[in-house]
Amino acid sequence: NYGEFFVNKILQGDCLDVMKDIDNDTFDIIVSSPPYNIGINYNTYEDKKVDYIDWQVKVWEEAFRVLKPTGHLFLNIQPSRQNPLWCYELVSKLSWKLQNTIIWNKQLEIDNHIRGQGTSFQSEKYLPNGWEFIFHLTRKGNTKISQEKSGVPYQPKYAKENRERYNIGGIRPTVNTWYIPYETVGSGKISNDKLKGGHPAVFPRELVRKCIKLSGLENGTLFDCFAGSGTSLIAAKEMGLDYFGCDLDKDYVEFMKARLDKIEKPLEMWEKFGG
Repeated sequence: NYGEFFVNKILQGDCLDVMKDIDNDTFDIIVSSPPYNIGINYNTYEDKKVDYIDWQVKVWEEAFRVLKPTGHLFLNIQPSRQNPLWCYELVSKLSWKLQNTIIWNKQLEIDNHIRGQGTSFQSEKYLPNGWEFIFHLTRKGNTKISQEKSGVPYQPKYAKENRERYNIGGIRPTVNTWYIPYETVGSGKISNDKLKGGHPAVFPRELVRKCIKLSGLENGTLFDCFAGSGTSLIAAKEMGLDYFGCDLDKDYVEFMKARLDKIEKPLEMWEKFGG
């Protein structure tokens, strides 16, 4: 049962098996990204399930059970060429409600230049995909979020005018389209082992920070049932939250533990909610 055992720990194991031993209403927030069933080369997991959507429904329904009624699930998934609508199919089968649909832009074309880093892709039929979904699910679809903590500063040129117009202090509310490039932009290849530890699919920790800011949480526990390289757990620890994660692969679990051991203290408050 839940207690100190599930605080600031990482377990190796299948997420459905791990969650069976966790009490109802345990965690405050889940930020997670499952395998996409497109044949990615993970160490242990084979990324080709015939019953993929049914399996995902089981996972997230169990995740809802261990989330508090006031909790938030931020689910990062991506459409596939074979089935562009599978993401909506999955979400439509879940019992919790879709409160916000967020587009995570990894790379954008702006003023005739590509911002962000992506994989080299050549096709006579398809454009490279520069974005993914972040589905924000809550119990009834009306859980409060924090516009203050998730907001962004006004551009200096319009700061005074906009503060007076919108009357919300020194920030502008965030929107449902976030440009957050990979952490390795400008510093080498995406498969940088210091960030990935051999894991083939990671997201930037700023993406997790943004989700935590939107939730408004300043304490509590984040859970990631597909913890992978540990990005979500690291972001939680840096933000001053507790964490719990699990993953099927032994090497990924050891890599996560080593990364987390290197974090000595949380970010300062201005960095957590102002940076």
